[in-house]
Amino acid sequence: MNNRVRVKLSVLMLSIALVVASTIHASQQQPQTEKPPAGQAPAAQPAQQQPQSETLQVLKGMPRQQIVQEMRKIAAGLGVECNFCHLVPGFQAETPRKAVARLMMRDYTMAMDHKDKSALTCSDCHKGQPTPLRTRPFDGVLGKKSAGLQVLKGMSEAQVTQAMTGIAKALGVECNYCHTADFDDETPRKQIARFMMTEFSRGLVKKDGSAVTCNDCHQGHARPLAVLPFPKREARPQTPPAKKPDGFNF
Repeated sequence: MNNRVRVKLSVLMLSIALVVASTIHASQQQPQTEKPPAGQAPAAQPAQQQPQSETLQVLKGMPRQQIVQEMRKIAAGLGVECNFCHLVPGFQAETPRKAVARLMMRDYTMAMDHKDKSALTCSDCHKGQPTPLRTRPFDGVLGKKSAGLQVLKGMSEAQVTQAMTGIAKALGVECNYCHTADFDDETPRKQIARFMMTEFSRGLVKKDGSAVTCNDCHQGHARPLAVLPFPKREARPQTPPAKKPDGFNF
């Protein structure tokens, strides 16, 4: 074997040795996954949380799955779909109904309980209707005589007057808002007032156990939601109608 062949073999053997050494070194640098003991399941890797919507306020901090559950309860309570409050597409966009929903959750379902201390839910008041007062049979009573005092039955005249004065002040109205010139006449607003007292002011308490009054919700306004500065829904650009061929533009 001549010298030239010996040199080639030496170079080849050295190259193989360098490749093997590099492979071993690289494998030692990779992190080693510790195997669990025999019979023990591998530790679960923490699930990566999905980012929450930047518009979340009342439900901020809740896991995504819980937020979805709460949203479904709200939709079922009002008998609506997601697009009643959300823009589709564009769930994160601000809408007036999102603002109303936050107010209702903060000031009602999260601030009040039933008298038996059970939690208040959207369904307790809405009962599957987005505007529950509009679906109740309050019409068709004009011209009829009322059956006298019902919710305030048994109170003295002074107590009734005091209660009526408190209701009028809480709503920012006068007596003729509910009554006609003949106080015995039945009116839709009398029926609504009885319903509100029976279902709300007499059926609910605040979180500290104190009584709920008309002023807690109305605060001097007959229609409190109508005076709050909820954002206006942005008008979507309308597509102009296609121009018809000459002779058909009528």
